[in-house]
Parts: sequence; C-alpha cells; structure tokens
Amino acid sequence: MAKTSFCLVPIICQFLGLQAALLDSLLNQSNIYYLKASADVPLENVDQLESVESVKLIVHGYLGSRTHGSIMPLRNAYTAQGYKNVLVADWGPVANLDYPTSRFAVKKVGRVLAKLLEEFLQRHGISLDGVHVIGHSLGAHIAGRIGRHFNGTLGRVTGLDPALPLFSSRSDDSLHSNAAQFVDVIHTDYPLFGDIRPRGTADFYPNFGLAPQPGCENVDVVAASKLLHEAYSCSHNRAVMFYAESIGMPNSFPSIPCSLRAIKSRNVEDCLREKSEANNTEKPDNVFMGENVSRSATSYYYLATNGAPPYGQGRNSRL
Repeated sequence: MAKTSFCLVPIICQFLGLQAALLDSLLNQSNIYYLKASADVPLENVDQLESVESVKLIVHGYLGSRTHGSIMPLRNAYTAQGYKNVLVADWGPVANLDYPTSRFAVKKVGRVLAKLLEEFLQRHGISLDGVHVIGHSLGAHIAGRIGRHFNGTLGRVTGLDPALPLFSSRSDDSLHSNAAQFVDVIHTDYPLFGDIRPRGTADFYPNFGLAPQPGCENVDVVAASKLLHEAYSCSHNRAVMFYAESIGMPNSFPSIPCSLRAIKSRNVEDCLREKSEANNTEKPDNVFMGENVSRSATSYYYLATNGAPPYGQGRNSRL
C-alpha cells in the first residue's frame, strides 16, 4: 500500500511545498568556477590543467557571491602569488535569502558543491591530498560539509570566522576537525557573527577572537546596529584579510600556543607563561597563522595584530 501524507492545513502545506521547490531550484544554480586571467570559467568547461598537484577552492558566506568583497582579497592574493587551479564557489542565489533559510541550507549547498568538485577532481586525476577548501562565515561550515562528503580525506579545510548565529557545538552540519586531514580555523568576531568554539585541528584567536578587532572599534558598532542589512562586520571580515595577507607574507602572523581558558579570559600573561613552560618541551614556540601554517600545529593559538595593513606583526611581534 502506497504511503500517503496528511496535512491539517492544506494551504500552509502547499506554501511550504512551493518554498521547498524554490529552494531546490536555487540550489541547482550553485556552481564552481575556475579562475583564469580572462574570466571565471565553470568547471565543466575546463578541459586541461597546467598542473594537477593541488587545488584551492574558496567558498563565500551569507549574502555573498564569487565576486563579493568579502572573498575578493583571497582571490586576488592567490592570483598575485601565481597559484594554479584556484576555484571559487558561487552559491549566491541561496546565500541571498533570509539568514535562517541560508543557514539551514548549508548541508544541501555543501552536497551540491562537493559533487561538482568530485567530478572535476576525477576528470583531471587530482589527488584528494592536494585539495584545500577555504570558507568564510557560512562558507566555513559549507567547506566543512564538502570535506565530510569526502569522509575527511581532503588535504585541508580552512574556516575563516565560522558563522555563529543558529549554530551550536552539536550542529551536525557545522565545521568540525574531522572535515579534512588538517583543519585550521581563524576566529575574529565573537560574539557578533563569528563563533568562538574550537572547530579545527588548530584554532587561532587573533586578539582573543573577539569583536571589535583592532581598527574595527567604530565600524563594528555601526554594523551591529544594522544587523538585518549588513552582511558582515569589520571584525568578521578580518579573518579573510589576515589570511589573504598571509598568502604573500607567510611569516606575518606568529602565534603562541595558549589554553582555551586563558584565551576566553583574555589573559595574555597566562599565554606567555604557558609558552615559557613549553620551552622545555618539544612543542614549537611559534606557529605562523595562515596559508603556510605548519601541519603539526594542534590545539589553540593566540596572537596580536595591527589595526591596519600590514595586519601581521611579524618580527615586531612581542610574543
């Protein structure tokens, strides 16, 4: 006997059905593009690659697109440094809905993008070890879902200030440390748009991961007051700016291991004392946050940054 569904209020069920159909239609418009000097090319139109050693995939966040200002610094930095096989996801039709709808579409968006990436990798014979997915805000959680599609076998996933609203530590569609062989996360905007919970193999907390970040003191107040109209706060975007700077300046962001307790209590002295105690162990003194982070990095890291470019303190760091 065929299974039937029963609806107490048919007009509401019809509306919900139309909403679901619309979302599915928008999901199917999601795509991944290959960055070329002349244009962004859909993956299905890419016939040959100069190299198959590695792939970078950038995933934008809420209210974004592949050309949104929140991820252009990443695109520009990778291009300027001559990286090959840089891909940019575009799930803009879904990202530009109301926030709850976009947030709860994370798993579906991740599945659509993962299948597109999987077909591209198989067609060009690219090893999963060489794949690095970088996501900002909601895109960080989508990057995690893409990694989970491959059962954590991708080489690396980077989360840039993973979105906080409507996520919990138990959310199964959020970024976790099992998304890839190595997962690094940069936190910059708690408690506004960014999550402070550890979500990676290595979690970095510039300026304790809190808003406002240096240089954002006045801007974040404006962004928070226009929460329904502003996609991101200045501090939320700082994670992107820090990471983009690190692509061309790999030693720009030295950090030190620090307990989560000391980070949450905003106690630099405790971090420095823990570093001093660790000097007698095999644990490294400094780990550089960003593109060239050591794969041996684990746990939590603190660092201070400047309020304007160059954001990294590099050799001038007091850590």
